Amino acid sequence: MSPTTTARILTVEDDPIVRADLRVILEDHGFEVVADARDGVEAVELAREHRPDLILIDLNLPELDGVEATRLILDEREVPIVALTGYVAGDLVERAVEAGAVEHVTKPFSAAALVETLRNVLVAWRLDEAKRDAHRDGIRVTIEAMVRENRSEAEIVAVVHSLTGEPTPARELSNLRRIFARLTGRPSAE
Repeated sequence: MSPTTTARILTVEDDPIVRADLRVILEDHGFEVVADARDGVEAVELAREHRPDLILIDLNLPELDGVEATRLILDEREVPIVALTGYVAGDLVERAVEAGAVEHVTKPFSAAALVETLRNVLVAWRLDEAKRDAHRDGIRVTIEAMVRENRSEAEIVAVVHSLTGEPTPARELSNLRRIFARLTGRPSAE
């Protein structure tokens, strides 16, 4: 998404007045509110359906609270989630951050503070996304160079592991083996 593109936001708030206020504030400041969820279950469904650029989620929700909804959403895809809460102290914000929320806004909030927080989160997310893309591109180039050098699959997997610092997940390893076989014409060592 380019910096000039309107960010698509999903709001999650059980209070209809606050939900309406959020929509007005965000749209007045150039955001597109793609949907408004009333509870955590609806948040997960709407996040899946609309694939927003950012989710603003109340933590104290009926059905499924905002912390658990955050976990479920992030299990499916990466998206910045900003927690919205009336609690200044306590472990709820901490639990939201542990679940993957990148920032929080405390109610009552000012429109200016809310908008500034969301814009800062979006800018930081886009920069991180660009870094992740560059890192993936670098790994791809490394793999292709190693294949041209006729390196073994085991060597390539070891290098990918050293570059990412994580074990290669089974799905990625399977993809890597298919690519290796296609590029080298050699069968993969399962």
